[in-house]
Amino acid sequence: MDLYERRGRRPDEAAALSRAGEAPRAARRGAKAARRIAVALLGALALGAVTAVACASTGPAAAGDIPSAFGAPHPGQVELARLADRIDAALRRDFPRQYAGVALAPSGGGLIVYRRPSPALDAALRARFPKAPIKTRYAPHAARELDALAARVRRDIAYWGRRGVPITSVTTRHDGTAVEVGTTSVARASAQLRRRYGSAPLRFVEARPSLILDGAH
Repeated sequence: MDLYERRGRRPDEAAALSRAGEAPRAARRGAKAARRIAVALLGALALGAVTAVACASTGPAAAGDIPSAFGAPHPGQVELARLADRIDAALRRDFPRQYAGVALAPSGGGLIVYRRPSPALDAALRARFPKAPIKTRYAPHAARELDALAARVRRDIAYWGRRGVPITSVTTRHDGTAVEVGTTSVARASAQLRRRYGSAPLRFVEARPSLILDGAH
């Protein structure tokens, strides 16, 4: 007499009972796994929101995707972002003394190219992108000029920290107006940095330290 017979059950009955007992346990394991996945998704969403805030700046990023309420780009924004990348690469290469930056138009339906006055740049832009929804705007400084200034300020961050002037971010504005310096002490930073950098186009804003360092654009 085998084990099943000693317990008064046939093998097929024992297997059915085993499967019946396993079902609730599997359901409980599935519920726990679902809860873990839900928690992970919520954590990822929270991290994404924090990262977006930490990365946000008024600096000169080329026009990028504008998220909808559910995180997906609005129709046409991906194409505009790709167009902005192409324009940025072409004008940085061919017109470094004039080109300042490119950004999405407030309407969301086109791009704005900021540049120092240059008929040659405007003509090249029309020739290379004849059907693109592009407008041009005046910029007082070229991106190359502002990038060099921003790099200089970044190299001096430790220097300023030792002098009680915390610098939390350094970005170049896409409209060519200034290098934007984030600090927790605007008045002190403005006074001391202007003494060191003279009439350089700097703009100071209140900005707390973030986990993600701002880079050059």
